[in-house]
Order: sequence, then structure tokens, then C-alpha cells
Amino acid sequence: MKKYIILSILLVSSALLLAVFDDYQPSARARGMGGAFTAVADDANAIFFNPAGLADLKFEGNFGYTRPFNEPFSDVKTLAIAAEFPKRIGIIGFGAKLFDVNHADESLYSEQTWTLSHAMTLQKDIHSTINFGYNLNYLRLKFDDDDSDHAFGIDLGATALLHNRTKLGFAISNLGQAKMGFENQIKVPSKLSMGISYIPYDGVVTTLEVKKDFAEETEFMGGVEARIFDPLYIRVGVHQNPATYSAGASFVLAGVQLDYATTYHSVLGLTHALNLGYKY
Repeated sequence: MKKYIILSILLVSSALLLAVFDDYQPSARARGMGGAFTAVADDANAIFFNPAGLADLKFEGNFGYTRPFNEPFSDVKTLAIAAEFPKRIGIIGFGAKLFDVNHADESLYSEQTWTLSHAMTLQKDIHSTINFGYNLNYLRLKFDDDDSDHAFGIDLGATALLHNRTKLGFAISNLGQAKMGFENQIKVPSKLSMGISYIPYDGVVTTLEVKKDFAEETEFMGGVEARIFDPLYIRVGVHQNPATYSAGASFVLAGVQLDYATTYHSVLGLTHALNLGYKY
């Protein structure tokens, strides 16, 4: 009984802003821009935002760690890898997203999402590029008493780059509206995202996005990324519903990139996120 009381307290605290299998903004770079990444989606973490963005990569890997609201009992770990295959195949990606709640060295609650991604370029010329991608997800929910449940989901995404400066992004997650749970089935969030990014100057990216889930909640977000000098980038962003403010920075050297971001919420405080990646 004591474990279940502790679990209830921890879950209520950690779930104030997070639903079961929510997106958790797993990328520090995206978090630094307020989470507005659907229309940027140009690194391996596109797996978690818009799989179509993988189509422009060659080989890239990224590991991430996030501590939601700086609570010591919960964390989110991510892994994203994408590799170019022959043109007929396109880009294949693999992603893992693990959210854990722990107490006294025991895992009380775990959400695991394992993803296989595929992206391809549908059309490309000197004026525009259109990409399409999809994810096949395996989701697993586990409690400390070894009770577990699983489900499968599908994500779709598309991007359209116009004149190498304006990029439109569209993504839908959990298309089949998978459900998880035991006695009470809970719908895994299904969200529709639409965004636009624009490069006014080389080294500067601006982006705006609207995201709506099938439970009628709507989120608005936006951000800016700027290269101060090689190899330093900085970012700022805002997010509405919930209202948060973000900032971040990256250090890029010889294909290795270190990203950091922090998000401030007026009630729950700070969330810190780190990513380490390599791009070939």
C-alpha cells in the first residue's frame, strides 16, 4: 500500500502538465525554440516531431536527457538515429523515448516508446523540396508491480521547402488513437501540428507553430535560433497552454553538437534538457 501512495503522489506531481505518453519536448534544441519544431525538423530528433524532416539527413545520431520541472524522481531519456539508404529507400530512422518515475532506487512507473521511421523526398527542384515521412511506434506502459500494457501507433509528417528560406511543416501523431491502461483505458494523445519557419538571414531561423489535440486543447508556440559565431548558437522561445518561456544554446564542432535548454513555468519552475549528437 505504501508504494501505491508514493506512486500516486509522484504521478500527480509529474502529471500536472504531462499526459500519458505526451511528447515531453524531448529535444533541447526544439525546447529552446518553445517546442516549435514541426517546420524546422532538420536533425535526428525530427523523429519525435515530424518524421518528414529526416529525408534531408545523411547520418546522424542524438542522445537526450530531460528532467521535467527539475523533479529528482522523474526523467526522460531519448535516442534518435537516422541513416541514408539508397535513393529508392530514402532515410531510415530509429527512436526511443523513455519516461521513468523512480523512488528509492525502484522504478515505480515507466513509459516506453520505440519508433521505426521512414522518410523520403517526393519532389525536388531548384525552387522547392517536398518530403514525406512516417513513424511506426510500439508503446509500453509499466508499473512497479510488473503490470504492463502495450499498444501500436502511427505518425505521419510532411514538409515543403520554398526558395530555400520558407519551410512549411505538417505532422499528425497517434493517427489510430491507440489506448493504454488496465481497468480504465486512457487514450494516448493524438495531435495535429502545423508550422512555418523562415530564414531571414543566413544563420537565423524563425518559427511559429499551432498544435491541436483531439481533446480540443490548442497550443501556440514560437521561437528564434541565431548563430552568434561559429560554433555558438542561441535560442529563445515561448509556449502557450501551458504558458512557458524557454532559452537555450548549442556548441557545434567537427560534427559534434551539444545542446542545452531550460524552460520556465511560473508554478512548476524550471525544466533542464541536454542533448549530445553527431552529424556526418
